[in-house]
Amino acid sequence: MEDNKREFIIRLEKLTRETGVSIGGCGCCGSPFLRELKKEELHDSAGYSYGDQVIWVSKMYMDEWDEHHKGIIKE
Repeated sequence: MEDNKREFIIRLEKLTRETGVSIGGCGCCGSPFLRELKKEELHDSAGYSYGDQVIWVSKMYMDEWDEHHKGIIKE
């Protein structure tokens, strides 16, 4: 991943943790979209996965976690 995209995702994670609002999208169906997160979705291992889509990934939703957690971008 290019350094500037990686830095963007890292900063976006910080903003999401501050506001409790995530952005996601795959490029169809009205993407991108904003979603208010529950406190439980902001655990330490949660974060943005970047690949074919941008998505906030949390263990709270195991189907998404299993599919996307390896793509989570962290500092």
